Amino acid sequence: MANIKSERGFPAIRLADKAEGDDPAESHKRMLRQLAERLDQHHNFVKGQFVVWKPGLKNRKSPEYGEPAIVTAVFPFPAIDRSEESTGSPYFQEPLSIVIGLHREDDLLEFYVDGRRFEPVDG
Repeated sequence: MANIKSERGFPAIRLADKAEGDDPAESHKRMLRQLAERLDQHHNFVKGQFVVWKPGLKNRKSPEYGEPAIVTAVFPFPAIDRSEESTGSPYFQEPLSIVIGLHREDDLLEFYVDGRRFEPVDG
């Protein structure tokens, strides 16, 4: 696989395993299963910990895949985003369980996110 990089210079990731010569429907089901299992992998985050998106679970523009963010808050119970009214939106009733900080143009920006989509990274 070529060393593909995003516009910010972070390496691209592989979403899920693919078998050679596999039926496209079976390959698609396998990928969905792997992504659903990855979403269910739980991590106990703490303030000050560095995190990155789990492969295949990025649902926001920032941070980029591979770009570290710092956990600035952890909620004891997820806050449900009620601002999105459409059930057709991926953000409809999204459980926001952590706040992450990103460095942009010399500023710290905070975002409320679904912690199930992140994993710890050494830092």
